[in-house]
Amino acid sequence: MKRTSAVLLIIGILLMLFPQPVVFAQSFPDVTFTHPNYIAVKKLSENGIVAGYDDGTFQPDKEITRTEFCALLARMLGFVPQGYAVKEVPFSDVGADYWGVSFISYCYERGLINGMGDGTFAPADKVTLAQAIKMAVCAMKKEAEALEIEGENWYSGYVEVASKYRILKSISQEPDENAMRCSAAQIVYNVAMYDGGVVNYDELMQEYAPEFAPTEDEIDELYENKDYSYLSVILLDPGHNYRGKDIGARIDELGVREEIITWQISDKLRFMLEEMGYTVYMTRENLEDSIANTSTTESLQARVDLAHAVLADLYISIHCNMGGGTGTETYCFDLGGQSAHLAKYIQKNITEATGFYNRGVKTANFFVIKNTAMPSVLVETGFLDMESDREVLLSEEGQEIIARAIADAVAEYAESLERQDGAAAAILESIE
Repeated sequence: MKRTSAVLLIIGILLMLFPQPVVFAQSFPDVTFTHPNYIAVKKLSENGIVAGYDDGTFQPDKEITRTEFCALLARMLGFVPQGYAVKEVPFSDVGADYWGVSFISYCYERGLINGMGDGTFAPADKVTLAQAIKMAVCAMKKEAEALEIEGENWYSGYVEVASKYRILKSISQEPDENAMRCSAAQIVYNVAMYDGGVVNYDELMQEYAPEFAPTEDEIDELYENKDYSYLSVILLDPGHNYRGKDIGARIDELGVREEIITWQISDKLRFMLEEMGYTVYMTRENLEDSIANTSTTESLQARVDLAHAVLADLYISIHCNMGGGTGTETYCFDLGGQSAHLAKYIQKNITEATGFYNRGVKTANFFVIKNTAMPSVLVETGFLDMESDREVLLSEEGQEIIARAIADAVAEYAESLERQDGAAAAILESIE
């Protein structure tokens, strides 16, 4: 009963904010995952903070009003109209019966807005990006820092502070322009993520392996005696972090980010491997996660530590390439062991399934495949700066094909281990 009331309450807020019927918590055809603000719109939609229109679109380039942006910020900050007592606001153009008075009152009470300087708020005017940035900085409680900065424009300090704390990430508009819906959603999302999203990998390891997480001294002994003829646990590593120091390759003008694509492929692969009966862990459980990202070295070490903590039988790191080439290549630390054996199956399957150019199995001194004790590979699925590769990497169908190719490779690799084990047993039996 309480849940139903809460849902109805959210619907009521959205209907009040948007004059047309709304559609929320869905994928919008005009904000696909190649759109630079896709994640922000998707997450805010799922949480009832932004909404689409009755035709199923989001209309990302549509401008919004000052009141509408107040509503976005207020809802992100946890505003609930039920039980909220509207305070008197000092704006002559905001009456007690105005539809957005509660949002304006809430934001004014928290020091996020102060009007136009002439006793008005101009509630129906379009909000400029600079005005939205100022409200966001105030919501982060960083206004004092902004006011200490002198600049050419009234908003210079706010823009500098917002840039410092990555509130302008994935924003392409200029401060004097009217804020579009996609920019407004991105700013609100960036504020929401300002103090979160970094995985504490020590806690994560305890969650994954609460009974026993090996120390460095125990790792070699554990894996030296490990029976690889039967695979059970697989750690998938979606390459790079969503934010911080260890972010991946990107093409900003196309909204293409390696760390998003690697997670999407890994997430599909996780489901397939679980369907096959494996226990699967992810270094980045959710798309927006980052793991130990105060430095690249710390992030890489955390991935290695997690592989050992869960006693993984296999470690598979998923990446995308960049730099003027084309095709797939799979890396292992050396060509003489089980890692190379797994890499060959993966390389063959991906190139056959996608038609990508076969760049072969290669060795490299990459940290994550050098320092993991179990068979480990790093897969460079394709090149982001090659259009033919990129089209496959960005499509749902292409990602499914790549994930299925890797899953099939794991199955083939597991079967080969069973054959090896059977052959070894036959030899021992004949000797006896």
